[in-house]
Amino acid sequence: MKTPSMKTENNIAFKEWATVVNALAERKQILILRKGGIQEESGEFQMECGEFFLFPTYEHQNRADLKSEAHADLELAIRTKPTSDLLPIQYYVKTESVIQIADETELERLRSYHIWSDEAVKKRFHYGRQKELFVIACRIFKLPSPHVIKVTPEYAGCKSWVGLKENLSTQGAKPVLSEVAFQNQWALISSSFVKS
Repeated sequence: MKTPSMKTENNIAFKEWATVVNALAERKQILILRKGGIQEESGEFQMECGEFFLFPTYEHQNRADLKSEAHADLELAIRTKPTSDLLPIQYYVKTESVIQIADETELERLRSYHIWSDEAVKKRFHYGRQKELFVIACRIFKLPSPHVIKVTPEYAGCKSWVGLKENLSTQGAKPVLSEVAFQNQWALISSSFVKS
């Protein structure tokens, strides 16, 4: 299998719950569902970058927002939370596709493809002025060793994107799913959104 060409360095990171980062890394899902953080500059989520590092976060994670089968994953994420201001960055993402859902009834089609509870997904859909949700199909790459960054106040807050203070290398990153396995999963998900 040929590994897709990768950027050798980048400084863009996407903030996501540590539990979800782990689900992506462990091939339990290939999707990120995003509405946006309350501190997004434009007031709504924007897909600013097609390739980025995953920045695991620990705030706002709770059992009620996850399916019961993900509760053990949440407990593991909490137990392994960094105890200092040093955060390991272990995964890089290449975005395959983005679907914008504006019809709440379409959320049902995603139910078996992620770890969030129905209530959490609906809450995200209805948050803010626009009733919508972005479905981001992500190819996840594991770095050969984590980049450890210092978490500073500039990285804080409920926002999706952060510019890291240094460029991080993606050299040697390996996909957690083969191209064929990823495309098979994505075809299954995306086909349910094709309009007849």
